Amino acid sequence: MYVYRKKIYILFFALFDVIGNILFFPLRSAGRNKPSVPDRILLIRADHIGDVINATAILGPVRKAFPGAVIDFLAPSWAKDILENNPDIDNIIQFDPPWFDRRCPGFAGHIKGLFTMRGIIKRGDYDIAVDLRGDFRHILAMFLSGTKCRVGYGITGGGFLLTHNVPYEGVMHETDRNMELLRALGVEGGTPEVSLCFPENDAKTGEALIREHGLHGKYAVLHAVPGHGTKKWDPGKFAAVARYLSNEKRFIPVAAGTAGDTEEVKKIKDPADIRLIDITGKTSLGALYHILKHASLFVGVDSAPAHMAAAAGIPAVILFSGINDPGQWAPGGENVRVISPGKGKDLLDIGPEEVCEAIDEMMDH
Repeated sequence: MYVYRKKIYILFFALFDVIGNILFFPLRSAGRNKPSVPDRILLIRADHIGDVINATAILGPVRKAFPGAVIDFLAPSWAKDILENNPDIDNIIQFDPPWFDRRCPGFAGHIKGLFTMRGIIKRGDYDIAVDLRGDFRHILAMFLSGTKCRVGYGITGGGFLLTHNVPYEGVMHETDRNMELLRALGVEGGTPEVSLCFPENDAKTGEALIREHGLHGKYAVLHAVPGHGTKKWDPGKFAAVARYLSNEKRFIPVAAGTAGDTEEVKKIKDPADIRLIDITGKTSLGALYHILKHASLFVGVDSAPAHMAAAAGIPAVILFSGINDPGQWAPGGENVRVISPGKGKDLLDIGPEEVCEAIDEMMDH
């Protein structure tokens, strides 16, 4: 099974894998058995913040299974705040893959990035390396590094380069899919739970913002600006929801985001014509997590804050476009309500009334 949308990629990697399986057949048994007591383990999730958040669910089970091992996590620099205080990680290896850079570094940049990644893995001298994404470039880097036990999904090609090419079974939430990879190593963890640990200073920053804006009553955090345009909802509809939260539910709406989101938040604040607290650009991820934990409600689009709200356990209404399958990618939890327009559709057809009804259901639950 390949996850490419373009048929040319599917055909190319299907042929590539057939040839690879023939050439590598004599070596396929090498490394099939994991080290009985591994000294060093590398977990790789080097793409998006939400995916890194989901990946934290496996850290506890890995630590429990291999209590004496050094467990390193290779992640992008923008995910460092999510991981650095996690007690189940020994070292964070920061690497920003050029293939996820929207400035598109070209073929030469990809090759340079591949060998940089290979060097990072080789220097770690790992007994086991696990790629949680299922990315051909990561698989190739693991193989070239000489790591003996290599675990992953061959869904973008190169499965023959893995010692444990785990079957990619149907629609499954990402936290459960990550656990499937670990089961190939004999790791069992029950129901995986996201684990976020931030520095104490972040909590102090978040608390200072709560005091500054008098948010010790009921407040709702809104996050309207996703990382990709296909996940965006109309700001006018967000304004209607903000007005409903303020006038009908008596919540103080709080708009969160990065400094670059200020103009989009203005498109919500102005037509809403209510008291809306704007904290865009004023929080680190850790400070925002503290603010979320003390909020009465979260309303937002598919984004890192949505995953953080779900992890915080607060009532969350999340607008999830049909570009990605919510059954696989949306945050989970008893307090989460996901609104999706259906497979392949964007959020344009979702009205504020549907969101307000979901808010009522969540708050009356």
